[in-house]
Amino acid sequence: MESSARMSAQHSSPLSLPIRDPSRSAWVDAAKGLSILLVVAHHAVSFLHTSGLAPPAVVAVNTALASMRMPLFFLVSGLFVAGPLAAPWRTLLHKRVAFFLYLFALWTLLRFAFFHIPAVAAVDPYVHDTDVVALAMAPLVPGSGVWFIYALALFAVIAKLSRPVPVWLQLGAAGVVSAFVGAEILQFEAEVWTRMARHLFFFLLGWHARTLVERVARSSTALRVTVTAAACVGCAAGAVVLGLRSIPGIALGLNLLAVTFGVLFAAWVARYRVGRPLVALGAQTLPVYLIHIFWIAVVMVGVANLDVPPVAQYALPAAIAVVCTVLSLLTHRLLVAGGGAWLFALPRRLAYRAPATVTG
Repeated sequence: MESSARMSAQHSSPLSLPIRDPSRSAWVDAAKGLSILLVVAHHAVSFLHTSGLAPPAVVAVNTALASMRMPLFFLVSGLFVAGPLAAPWRTLLHKRVAFFLYLFALWTLLRFAFFHIPAVAAVDPYVHDTDVVALAMAPLVPGSGVWFIYALALFAVIAKLSRPVPVWLQLGAAGVVSAFVGAEILQFEAEVWTRMARHLFFFLLGWHARTLVERVARSSTALRVTVTAAACVGCAAGAVVLGLRSIPGIALGLNLLAVTFGVLFAAWVARYRVGRPLVALGAQTLPVYLIHIFWIAVVMVGVANLDVPPVAQYALPAAIAVVCTVLSLLTHRLLVAGGGAWLFALPRRLAYRAPATVTG
């Protein structure tokens, strides 16, 4: 990646001092870091809600953040997919599809085994994912815990197949489906397929509109971040109060507005030292996504038996999200150091190796 222009250092606080010569991809990692934190917090709220420890206001905020959480992640995932999609089918199937499906199968089994531990099962909000029938149906109806990995493999295949199709038709068709799903007019029997139908548009948008997305990121300022955040809150509140979310396109519009805020915020915070932890986190989101649910369950086994003051319940999701994110990163490091790299990467015997180039 090329380096962006040098930022002028005008702030004296070590938390706000701009990073010198930040990589152009720093904001992308910041966006991924923001997304994974929101995912961990979302699962924390789900566990807390099951245990009666999530105040209604916390649940409402968590629901509102759905407008940005996964749409932003899939948008960013699509930004750098042009290269893999231009490669031969064999390369794409090995490097992306086989990789993601391997992780999906492996971690589906691990989650199935873990959540059959009685103490953990008692706090599990996704109990419908842990019966034998759900396990057997996982290749067709992926569980709610690792569905995004399945979606990345599927989206790569869909994008590859749709390359000959005009871009306007790809985005138009995916956008219409997303709009009708967001309005709850189009629904699938398996809720996870409804999610994928809604988020495919953002993956394709990241693929085809990378230049536009990067232009938005470069235009980020503190004022634009603030104004866009206010617009997100105001439009979301207005849609709820006026009952507009059932109109096709309203939810999609809110998603696009929220994603715009996510890009602007990520680009802004990535310029400063205070954003370095978010950028660093974004570079290693996969192990956090795979591991965090186990740590949340362990933490909840303890928290569920505590008398948590009502005021503290408002801070629990954020606290659990940070703690479990850190624990997930440490667990990943220990597993890899102990020979468990196969838990996070396609084994070499299954990985694609490009044919050697003969020179001379």
